[in-house]
Amino acid sequence: MEHIKKSGELHPLEILEGPWQKISINIIKLLLKSNKQDVIVFIVDQFTNMIRLKVTMTVASSKDIAKIYQNKI
Repeated sequence: MEHIKKSGELHPLEILEGPWQKISINIIKLLLKSNKQDVIVFIVDQFTNMIRLKVTMTVASSKDIAKIYQNKI
């Protein structure tokens, strides 16, 4: 079991070659509805830290989130 990393060890970050290769997506629930939309999809590019935001509905599926990513990026 030599491949198991111990906690507290430092590990180098992956070196990215360009934007939009690695992203993070967060979904933030809003308190108030506006035109039936009550969620913000928050997409961050890990290379440039560029942010894209899209407002959508709570009932958005994973396919809907993928379409948002495809259309916004």
